[in-house]
Amino acid sequence: MTATKQDIVKELITRELEERHRDEQEDLLKFISFMFKHEKKSEFKLNWHYELIVKKLYEVLEGKCRRLIINVPPRSGKTELITKCFPIWAMGKRPDLQVIATGYSTSLTQTFSNEARQYYQSDAYRMVFPRSPRLKIDQNTKEWWMNEAGGSYYATGTGGSITGRGANIFLIDDPLKPDEADSDVKRTGINNWFSNTVTSRLNNPSEDAIIIIMQRTHENDLCGYQIEKMTEGTGVKWDIISLPAICEKEDEYRKEGESLQEDRLPIAILEEMQRSNPVHFSCQYQQNPIAKESQEFHEEWFRYYDRAPLGGRVFTAVDPAFSKKKTADYTSIVTGSFVGDELYLLEITHGRFTPDVLEDKILYHAKKWRPEKVGVEAIAAQSMIGFSLRNRFRKEAVFTDVEDLRQPDKKETKIRRLIPLYRNGQIYHTTDMRELESQLMKFPRGTHDDVADSVQMLFSLYELQPNASLSNTPVIKYDAQGLPFLG
Repeated sequence: MTATKQDIVKELITRELEERHRDEQEDLLKFISFMFKHEKKSEFKLNWHYELIVKKLYEVLEGKCRRLIINVPPRSGKTELITKCFPIWAMGKRPDLQVIATGYSTSLTQTFSNEARQYYQSDAYRMVFPRSPRLKIDQNTKEWWMNEAGGSYYATGTGGSITGRGANIFLIDDPLKPDEADSDVKRTGINNWFSNTVTSRLNNPSEDAIIIIMQRTHENDLCGYQIEKMTEGTGVKWDIISLPAICEKEDEYRKEGESLQEDRLPIAILEEMQRSNPVHFSCQYQQNPIAKESQEFHEEWFRYYDRAPLGGRVFTAVDPAFSKKKTADYTSIVTGSFVGDELYLLEITHGRFTPDVLEDKILYHAKKWRPEKVGVEAIAAQSMIGFSLRNRFRKEAVFTDVEDLRQPDKKETKIRRLIPLYRNGQIYHTTDMRELESQLMKFPRGTHDDVADSVQMLFSLYELQPNASLSNTPVIKYDAQGLPFLG
């Protein structure tokens, strides 16, 4: 077919545009700066952390990086760069690229999709990528838009079904609201959704990529969940970019104490926010769900002993869990001796056990320490443990009462009752009780708290005895500075 004069002129113009905008085609940051200038009539302020992120996005597009976690503070340009501009820039290079974008809010994610679509349809985009196919008339909504080459952008909320959709790049931009991060149910739901849904939506699992972009909110948030699986050898390898708002250790980009982006996040403002709400700041701005300023229990409160005083009243508390899966809770057995108003923790057993092995472990504590009572948390199926344990004790001639403990308060409330006791130096450890200390220092944002829960259960057992010297479980209150004290 002979080309017409109009076709020739069109091709010459296309080639001229391609040559003129070669830099924007090859450099994502130059592309974004160009789009901002022509579409938003504003300047995209470059910063070193964008360059760090973009290098990794190039690897995603080249198939060299299949799993990427990006942890950055709020208002640091992550959505504009990764969720809006990267997909359409990538489509300019690969017109058939399919993208799925998700976030905690369906409407917000679809707003991002709509803005990306507006970019794609703009004159500025056509200057950079003049050969890009047009959008299909019959598939052009903010939820799902598609071009004539099969490239597409589908936007929805996290946690839901994505039946029938496929992706070369799956974006997860803030999967959970920060104020829902303390909910075990919400976190587990998102983590299960990822395992059951996300990976199955990749068109080619051996080449396609998943990108999680979020501020950290909890030790077991989606990023923490994936990192733990990777560390344990049960998950895939993730490349991780983690950028605290305030530099904690000097690196090649900034000195300790410097802001990530001074013009957007001035250090004075960051420090004010840190003082105002250290827990919130540590998680979302420093990408550290556990930090000194956000701890409710502090290392300097821990007291140690070489030999426990004689004559104490001994109890054993059991917080049971039966699953042996690596993601399941642990069982904790703690034996302690009360001497006056002080508690000496004698021994801790911690692990994932079958019911039979759990009975053996409890029996070991009972025979070794001869407690007055063994208390077992009795919730749902756990209530059967007490019945079985009493029979076992009779057969083994162990004359120790077994108490079914039912505590109506939330676990966090119960564990917080230990704060004034630790602060006043009334609880003593041996030097090998690192799991307990780790749980306390991570509380309430740690993955596990079973040992800490067993320690507070000892006080419930102590209270049940008629000659106990502590008549009431300590009640925690807070002063004007937010510090706990005995009520």
